[in-house]
Amino acid sequence: MKNYSIFNELDQTHPIVVSIPHSGTYISSEMRKQLMPNVILPNMDWFLRELYDFLALDHVTVLENNTSRYVADPNRDIEADPTGNYHTLVYQKTTLNKPMYHHPLTREEVDQRIERYYKPYHQALKQLLENKLTAYKKVILLDLHSFAEFGNPPVVQDFVLGNRNGLTTSRETAQVMMRLLSDAGYTVSDNYPFPGGYITKHYGTNYGNRIESMQIEIRYREYIGDRYYGEEELTHWDKSTFEHAKANLKVIFQHFLSYIHNNINYC
Repeated sequence: MKNYSIFNELDQTHPIVVSIPHSGTYISSEMRKQLMPNVILPNMDWFLRELYDFLALDHVTVLENNTSRYVADPNRDIEADPTGNYHTLVYQKTTLNKPMYHHPLTREEVDQRIERYYKPYHQALKQLLENKLTAYKKVILLDLHSFAEFGNPPVVQDFVLGNRNGLTTSRETAQVMMRLLSDAGYTVSDNYPFPGGYITKHYGTNYGNRIESMQIEIRYREYIGDRYYGEEELTHWDKSTFEHAKANLKVIFQHFLSYIHNNINYC
């Protein structure tokens, strides 16, 4: 299996690139041998590729990670110390701070993961964005994620929009997405507790004002099923909940694409 999938790679229909870095579930056989027995790898962005598959059909350029975030996490800073705490890009504990491996990964193993899985994702994302910049004055990067229960105090809203507290998008762009979600009946948290990870920050601050980046987090219960989620790996969704969410998101993204195309700052 290829590390990632790209849809509409050279399609210039829209000045937008969508990144889905945490919904992949592939783990190599070598890594599986290293894992402790019965270890649970929770907090993946389960089924987002299926939820947002309409984007590729609408000529949106989409980059999807096929590899589990537990192999190497593209949404972490490569400059962070890769020794195994939650904020590093090669985890040695789960996101719930549970040990993963019989023995700690060596620095050589970490470096191999970075070269094989982490860097290629960013090389692909960088190329997609720069392709768009040849056709448009400005490009939008949307980094799509999902969450169960998180935060202290816990977030209670259905969606969290993150733009590094106004650093990576214009106020207008963030307000448009917030209004579209609200008009669809969803509650929205502004930057808490997810202000945007490394992808949002890196690409939203390294191209002047030519790339705006925003992280969009949807709560599990809004598309997988209305229940509590604990330390678990998910295998299916509630059909009614899923289809309702997808129908809403189709309309939301259609309106957002219309906003982009009607904004002279992009075209």
